[in-house]
Amino acid sequence: MNHQCNADAASGYVGKTATAENVEAARKAAGADMARTLSPGQVVTMEYRDGRLNLHIDDARTITRITCG
Repeated sequence: MNHQCNADAASGYVGKTATAENVEAARKAAGADMARTLSPGQVVTMEYRDGRLNLHIDDARTITRITCG
């Protein structure tokens, strides 16, 4: 697919719980090819991908920040 990710378009999901449905809806809103959730302290790969949406979550699985890459 190779879409560009637009994190601002998914910003309405900040503050919501990172359910499978909300993660997928945020991915679609951002126009991203894929999405991942990032927990506090989680080890993640640092390669940048244009079409990937990153949903940063807290310990309660609340989305705290949304970025692309």
